[in-house]
Amino acid sequence: MEKKWNDNLILKVLSVVMAILIWIVVVNIEDPSKTRTITGIKVEVENDTVITENNQVYTITEGQLISVKVTGPRTIVDSLRADDFVATADFKDLSVANSVPINVELKEYENQQRVTINEKSNNTLRLEIEDLEEQTYHVQVKYTGTVAESYVVAETKLETEQVKVTAPESVHDSIKEVSVSVNINDVSQDFEQIVPVKVYNDKGVELIQADNHVTTDKTQIKTSNVVYYTKKVPVSYEEINEIGNNMEVAEVQLSSTELNVMGRKETLDQLSQIVLPTEGITSDQNQNELQMVYDVKELLPNGVYLNDSVETITLTITLEEITDKTISLNVANIGIRNIPNGMDASIVTTGKVSITLRGTKQLLDEINADSVNAYVSLKNLGEGVFRVPVEISLNDGIRMISEVYVDVNIRDAQNENPNNNTTGNEPGTDQTTTDSTSGQENSSSAEEESTTPEETETTTEESESSEQEET
Repeated sequence: MEKKWNDNLILKVLSVVMAILIWIVVVNIEDPSKTRTITGIKVEVENDTVITENNQVYTITEGQLISVKVTGPRTIVDSLRADDFVATADFKDLSVANSVPINVELKEYENQQRVTINEKSNNTLRLEIEDLEEQTYHVQVKYTGTVAESYVVAETKLETEQVKVTAPESVHDSIKEVSVSVNINDVSQDFEQIVPVKVYNDKGVELIQADNHVTTDKTQIKTSNVVYYTKKVPVSYEEINEIGNNMEVAEVQLSSTELNVMGRKETLDQLSQIVLPTEGITSDQNQNELQMVYDVKELLPNGVYLNDSVETITLTITLEEITDKTISLNVANIGIRNIPNGMDASIVTTGKVSITLRGTKQLLDEINADSVNAYVSLKNLGEGVFRVPVEISLNDGIRMISEVYVDVNIRDAQNENPNNNTTGNEPGTDQTTTDSTSGQENSSSAEEESTTPEETETTTEESESSEQEET
């Protein structure tokens, strides 16, 4: 038996070796070995409570996704995907350099036996570890939408105005605001609304949604919103009378002629204007300009509030020195007004009268004898000769400082002699009826009832001179 076994031993060994080689060749031909890199394998974290229980948070800075190079049968290697691998980093193995070893293996046991993991793109998971800090932030209010026409949200009261934010120190450094957003679309009355708390960094990223280890002690806040009606109200000022120190108002200017205010509609409906008080305004010697600054809030009635960036209004008063000017008027140019019905009238004073006016130099320079509209009014007078004051139509800022009188003869028009062509002084442009009669009897009567024209003019001038001196 042993002899038979030893017979052709070399041939038998060679046959076995050849069979193995043939088998290997056949296997490699049908399913050859292949090396391939698999990417996008996510590393799962284990036992991260090692960090979080110490009131710390971590951020993975490197190794979150890795790739591996594997070798194995082509049919198996070609079918492998990232989901076929398990990559883990156990934080119990955390080093002082804040890194954790990464372990990678195939999920299927059969594949583990036939496929070899040659290398990994990252052997460790690198971390940045920070302490969590709690800081308090003031909550800002933002609005979305548009209120109803002519309305405004005047005030929003928050259930709490501060929120505690817990986050890593580096995140706190980037926080720009903590806010709530109130929807005010088409509102016209007071309302309440519960809104979520948002935390934003300096790039406008909402940090709570970005999963940056940011939490707040309040996730929602109740808001109470006051809605007011708005209105534009004109601004005026009280009449400015005496300024003092021989000065007169030349011009008045307001820094704002209207204000935007808000309040309940029924209150604003009763507000037509805002009037600036001017009582007690006086000027110092040689002062050419006065300025009064008013706090707008102090001018507003109860229940009315400022809805404007203008908080003060400045009243600027330009002053000019008051001066006098005397004008000599021809009596013939003085008109007659309000002649009684059925009467004729004429001015029996002849020559000229002097009228002294007072005002600013600029206004007085524009006046001369030709531009003055002088007249006498016979209202409520009857027949006879009367001493009547001369009146002048003056612009604002100019006034007469003494009275000037002329004598006027009022006669019954039916008793006039139609054949007498002699007439008295014709009135000015304002005279309603001209005197067409001057009979001897009427002239004589007029002379008896009054002084002569020359005496009247002299008396008038003396009276004016006396009145000017008294003034």
